[in-house]
Amino acid sequence: MSLERLEIEGTFNFRDLGGPTTEAGDRRVRSGKVFRADGLAQLSDRARADIGELGIGTVIDLRDIGERAKLPDALDGLDVRHVELPVFDDHFFPSRPMSREEMKAAAEATGMDLSDRSLSRIYDLMITHFGHRLAAAVDLIAESCTDGVVFHCSAGKDRTGVIGAFLLDLLGVGRQEIVDEYAITSTHLSGGFLDAITRNFSDAGISGNLAETAVAAPPELMHEILDRIEAEHGAASAKDDGQPGGVEDYLLAHGMDPATPERLRQCLLESASDRG
Repeated sequence: MSLERLEIEGTFNFRDLGGPTTEAGDRRVRSGKVFRADGLAQLSDRARADIGELGIGTVIDLRDIGERAKLPDALDGLDVRHVELPVFDDHFFPSRPMSREEMKAAAEATGMDLSDRSLSRIYDLMITHFGHRLAAAVDLIAESCTDGVVFHCSAGKDRTGVIGAFLLDLLGVGRQEIVDEYAITSTHLSGGFLDAITRNFSDAGISGNLAETAVAAPPELMHEILDRIEAEHGAASAKDDGQPGGVEDYLLAHGMDPATPERLRQCLLESASDRG
């Protein structure tokens, strides 16, 4: 499968989710329908023209309000539907940075300790507390994929990476290809990305700890997330008995439309022998 990023000026991690083959080897994820990306705040006129040529009709912004206010998507002139769907429900990056006292109060009220922003903790919070938002994002992508859709966060790595992994799992792509597709992000974000995100978010409430891990997409972390979901919601092999398992069962338990998996497969799977 192709893991190359698209050269969209002003982005570091814009790529087509298409290309991987299913575990059975007979189907392939169709290209040119679903894209994933980092922030779209620095798009140039040329970049917007390139996005228009990709046929994208919907842009899904997974960032919290504090991130969106600091760096709004630069979509002027593009004929797209822009949907704000913050995965963290505006808790992680609110409209203004929270003090330690406010974080402590929030932790007591919600059970979410937002002061620990290590990668493992971020993913734990996402899976434990925000499954309903992940399910909503997958539903929206399924509804939008016919006309083309891009979903993104700030780095296109964690929120975007988990949703990308879930989509590929629902499409029947094998574990190793899913993890490889996730982990390639660390290569795309090397170089100038860390400097850019540190500069752009230095006063937006993002901690130094998060900045240091802004480019990391460790494959073992995605393995841990998928292992955990399979342990808690049934192994993917449950599908052999006609029952949802793993990621599908997790998303259904958090409100995903039962029609979404089949809608995705109809939209995004083609014969592995097809070209174009």
